[in-house]
Amino acid sequence: MSKYNILIKITGSIAAYKSAYLISKLVQDGNEVRVVASDSALEFIGKATLEGLTAHPVYTDSFEHGKMMSHINLVKWADLTIVCPASANTINKLAKGVGDTLLTSLFLAHDWNKPYLIAPAMNTAMFEHPATQESLNKLENWGVTILPTAEGYLACGDYGSGKLLEPEKIYELVYEKLPVRAADKKIIITAGGTKESIDGIREITNISTGKTAAAIAQYFIKNNYHVTFLHAENSAVPAGNYESATFTDYESLDAQLKSCLANSNFNLVIHNAAVSDYSLKEVILDDKTYAVPIQNKLSSSSENMQLKFTRNDKLLNKLKDYSRDKDIKIAAFKFTNEEAEENRIKKVSKLFADSAADLVVHNDFNNRTEKNTQQYFTVFNSSAKLAAVKTVDDLSQKLEELVFSSTEKDKGAVT
Repeated sequence: MSKYNILIKITGSIAAYKSAYLISKLVQDGNEVRVVASDSALEFIGKATLEGLTAHPVYTDSFEHGKMMSHINLVKWADLTIVCPASANTINKLAKGVGDTLLTSLFLAHDWNKPYLIAPAMNTAMFEHPATQESLNKLENWGVTILPTAEGYLACGDYGSGKLLEPEKIYELVYEKLPVRAADKKIIITAGGTKESIDGIREITNISTGKTAAAIAQYFIKNNYHVTFLHAENSAVPAGNYESATFTDYESLDAQLKSCLANSNFNLVIHNAAVSDYSLKEVILDDKTYAVPIQNKLSSSSENMQLKFTRNDKLLNKLKDYSRDKDIKIAAFKFTNEEAEENRIKKVSKLFADSAADLVVHNDFNNRTEKNTQQYFTVFNSSAKLAAVKTVDDLSQKLEELVFSSTEKDKGAVT
């Protein structure tokens, strides 16, 4: 799990002591936590407690010596900000854009690409007051996440809403809102062509070089994803920090995929390897039958050689069954050698019909350069064409966006 920078703002509420539990839990997870506390908050919980839990000084004053730019630097530093507990006074100030303290000034400098959470805590009458409800609605419309309150006995003795949500639940909600880091995402990329052995020196293979897969892997490695690269022995390979294993034939690639997916949680498989549709079963020379595997070179003096093959199951259909994470996404490739666009689309549609792929990337032999580099890719889901790109880097970026973007809501067709 990635470690995060979390900014906790504490306002004047008797529930301030509960923030200590939240801080402790987040720090135990290895996160870096900083605290901004209002002067009134420090009447309920001391600086020594907060500094002891975070191992950092508590920020309290916009003009404290040596901390003149805290309102900017803390915003840049934080991956997530939460006001916990948030009093009625602070909530109404934030909604009106008042920046009279460090705590409120930080909100005016907030980066809206990052999550901002408010955990209200107050008397029921204050919580239900039209001013407070209007402020909460306004803040929510601006993009702030307003956490629910609990119902129960309040510090004043009343019973009702406005009670601070229990820290354990706030802790869970914080993690729901933290951005997913690339380092937390695990990807398998397969590359190159399988080789089905005939005898000790002869084999049946294909023209796959692994260049496209290696370039895709390079993109994800560069962007800090955890990449496992399964490749043919003569395949191109990426540079950088990644795990790898080699395969030879259909069976060995099948075994590698099964082992990886069964033993670790992966989020995505980009299946770019060119896999044999058939595996050799036996060889017949001069009416003599040889069962494979054949270790020694067969005689070349015979007039005829017959090769008998058996059809392989589609690896694409096995991946989700192998996977510990049943929500894993599968991006398959369909390589064609067709001039007619209509025929290309039919083959993509057939792959969706015959497999468990979530996305299919189509590329065609006619779009290879003189240096045997593939270009022009089209990405489909089962119902539409999603994108058309020229380079492998563009393709990699599009796959990342389609699979991992948390903000993309509509993956509709493109023309």
